[in-house]
Amino acid sequence: MSRQKTKYLTEKKGIRGYANVFFVIVVFLVAFPFFAPNLRYQVGSFFRIIFDYIGRACMMGGTALFVLWVLSIFANKSIKVHWLILSLVLLWVGCWCTGTTLEIWGYIIGEGTSSGNSGYY
Repeated sequence: MSRQKTKYLTEKKGIRGYANVFFVIVVFLVAFPFFAPNLRYQVGSFFRIIFDYIGRACMMGGTALFVLWVLSIFANKSIKVHWLILSLVLLWVGCWCTGTTLEIWGYIIGEGTSSGNSGYY
């Protein structure tokens, strides 16, 4: 077998690499004030979509567990208290994420915010 010569390319770091980084930072700092408010609302709307999805999933899971708990009472089976606790916690998290208010047997779950903001502020 013949030996092949292998050359490793190394990038020479000099003043030009640091100048490029400095230039990008300066451009960002100059342009950021013009796009900051719009960027803030776009990031907020992105997180709102995520929190609404999580909240709806928690609300559906909590409602399903609550219905199963009520049906287990009527079926004369053992009452599973951990289903009730888990369903109430899921409903509370879902109400917090979506900003809704539920009332179960006179107990209010998830006080809605007055400003309409829910989940991520």
